[in-house]
Amino acid sequence: MALTRRPGKPLRVLGGMFLMVGSVAVLLAVLTRFAGAWGVPYFSFTSDRGSGCVNTWTGFSCDRLSLAEVEWRADVDLPASTQVLSGRYVSTHDYTIDAILRTPKADAAAALEALQGSFGKCLDDRPAPTGAGGLKSLCVLADDLSDADSDDPGKSSRLYTVGTGLDRNGDRVTVLSVRSR
Repeated sequence: MALTRRPGKPLRVLGGMFLMVGSVAVLLAVLTRFAGAWGVPYFSFTSDRGSGCVNTWTGFSCDRLSLAEVEWRADVDLPASTQVLSGRYVSTHDYTIDAILRTPKADAAAALEALQGSFGKCLDDRPAPTGAGGLKSLCVLADDLSDADSDDPGKSSRLYTVGTGLDRNGDRVTVLSVRSR
């Protein structure tokens, strides 16, 4: 009868340690890869519309907004050539989206038409939002803040202020701020 020789005890212990460390490493890799999508606080994820977001204890925030995200959250259909210069979306029990957009001269009229279709007519009696200074043909679109606390079922579910105008190159710059009521 031939005896098979088993590896020595130190080699078996070392192999077991490597197996345990490898299992923990795989588990951590899976956790860090999917934790953002699972909603674990302080882990990042990419939204369905391509924005870079981070979970918080009470919701999530997105700092690198895509045009699709701005269009979805603000309920506006802008020309595809529009660029998001900066933006932030925060979702808790309420939401807030703030963005600065630039639409090239060729699509500037279409962008104004889309904004007016979503937010109404230009208002003469409203101040321009911060960041809209220095623009020509300024148009401010806003809802009526005087009814913010009313229970009127016909009122909008959001508060918004949108300032848009043309810069010296003829590009349309839009400063958009939308919040839930």
